Amino acid sequence: MSHESLHTRHTLLQKICDRHDDRAWEDFVYYYEKYIYVVCRRIHLDHNEAEELVQQVMIKLWKKIPELKFDKTKRFRGWVAQVTRNTVIDHFRAKKRRENRLEKAYDSEHWAYYREDSVPEFEALVEKEWENYLVNMALQNIKAKVSEKMSSVFLELQKGKKHKQISDEKEMPLNSVYVYQKRMTIKLKEEIERLNKELG
Repeated sequence: MSHESLHTRHTLLQKICDRHDDRAWEDFVYYYEKYIYVVCRRIHLDHNEAEELVQQVMIKLWKKIPELKFDKTKRFRGWVAQVTRNTVIDHFRAKKRRENRLEKAYDSEHWAYYREDSVPEFEALVEKEWENYLVNMALQNIKAKVSEKMSSVFLELQKGKKHKQISDEKEMPLNSVYVYQKRMTIKLKEEIERLNKELG
């Protein structure tokens, strides 16, 4: 599935209000499902729990989105994060009630992000994960649009290799390494800004 022609953020969110627009919902799932999974994993849920919660969150979003009044000045992902947090809280409370360990559970590391006074910490976490998510998505998007050599040079620099080392290993002029890095950095920044505008 190609997502080259990603709807603008406003258009995509308006389109998914129509539950018969399969393409819009497909785009929405493609971009947000992975992010929700990452957030669930970062708040100490295992793979199976995370996948289960992602499905629950997506169902809730599907049901609630047509009722939303979209405001271009507000971050849609903030609402997605809120629904995710509430869904995880409900899941964890139900699980611990079944195990009769609510008091113990409240003291566990899981509740670090779920208590009422933990909202700022959770918001900081989802913001950081969103930034990481966009960088990775942007990198994947532009890799197909640049030469393999340029992409390889950039990735090796990100891993900590020195410019001279890459120049020697790839038998290319040192200046070319710097040029590739600059071009990739510009492209990456532009793509991150585009994604953030359209998905944020």
